[in-house]
Amino acid sequence: MSPPLTEVFVRSERIVGRRLADEYVLVPIVGHGAEVDSIFSLNAVGALIWEKLDGKHSGQTVVQAIVDRFEVDLERAADDYQEFIEKLASIEAIRRVDRGSDAV
Repeated sequence: MSPPLTEVFVRSERIVGRRLADEYVLVPIVGHGAEVDSIFSLNAVGALIWEKLDGKHSGQTVVQAIVDRFEVDLERAADDYQEFIEKLASIEAIRRVDRGSDAV
């Protein structure tokens, strides 16, 4: 089940994101090094979402940023956001922020 767009997420400290040339990658940090088999390459939409997962932006805010940047309709942006959030949650790359925090 997809999380409501009112939810706020933050990136896990176990995964780092880096832009390398024209590519954006996520690399899990495990012990003293990364598991090379677990490097994830993101498209432009995924990179935008990842960068917005700072514990301050609600899903609604991120979806609007997708609409503004990529000129897609709101429904498509929301579907892409929720699908990506589910994938990130499945690899424990993000965690939900307590509702008591400040969301933009």
